[in-house]
Amino acid sequence: MSLKVTDLHPLLSYIEECHEGDLLSFTQSLDKTIFMLHFLPWETFSDIERQNCCHVLMELKEAVMEIYNDHNKNI
Repeated sequence: MSLKVTDLHPLLSYIEECHEGDLLSFTQSLDKTIFMLHFLPWETFSDIERQNCCHVLMELKEAVMEIYNDHNKNI
């Protein structure tokens, strides 16, 4: 499956609507989510599920930060 820019429209709309287009606000929310996952009861997820969920969120955060940094370089 190959993605097109239009496929990312729902994510971009979410960032625009819920974070007023502020990518740093979005990444801070991701950080808080990852932090809060560690306070769920341990039996909620297996260790590997918890690790995988946190990993996906961290990768998403890094991708958004890369977009943010690239955008600021081009200004």
